Amino acid sequence: MAALVAVLVTLPAMAAASDGGTSSNSGGGATYTSGAPADAEISLTVASGAWLGRATRIRGRSADLAGHTVAIERRRSRRSEWVPVGSVRVGDDGRFAMSWTPQSVGRYQLRAIPGSASSAGTGNDGNASRVERLIVYQRVTTTWYGPGFYGNKTACGQRLSTTTLGVASRSLPCGTQVALRANGRSIVVPVIDRGPYADGVTYDLTRATAEQLGVMHTARIGAAVLSR
Repeated sequence: MAALVAVLVTLPAMAAASDGGTSSNSGGGATYTSGAPADAEISLTVASGAWLGRATRIRGRSADLAGHTVAIERRRSRRSEWVPVGSVRVGDDGRFAMSWTPQSVGRYQLRAIPGSASSAGTGNDGNASRVERLIVYQRVTTTWYGPGFYGNKTACGQRLSTTTLGVASRSLPCGTQVALRANGRSIVVPVIDRGPYADGVTYDLTRATAEQLGVMHTARIGAAVLSR
């Protein structure tokens, strides 16, 4: 009788495995669909910029994986492990889309892999999509400066001119790279000076930086510290 019960319990599990049921991966608990083609091609599209705490759209295509699951993964740099973002079923037309809400600012890399692949750095990179990059910004208040200071040396030791790109920061080390975004434009500039000294203002942009972003006034713009 005990042997008969064991057989009956085993049969449903075998049936689920043979019919392409879901299985848990080893990289953080995301559930991916098995049975996808091993040599599937995947394309991925993400925006170049996203906003902290706001959903950003991730889209892609894979005719080879229609009806199967694609897993989206992220990492902060080449030295970081891939971390699962989520998984999504590929439609019959080969398209897929999902939303991701980033919880910290900075650079990110994203990729898509067949759902049957393991994640967290253990998947087969040969089956992954091309890595796409984006910067996650948060909104900060900025001002700008320049006239009256041209020809003088900044607190970081360089001479300020009408073409100098950079920002003044009260606390970031000189040379720190800061990504800025406003009016559909983006730029990465270094910290070159100290300031601003107005309450509630995070960065003072050089005039050349403000002109490139189209913000010749006190404004709320996107910013992300990329390196210290």
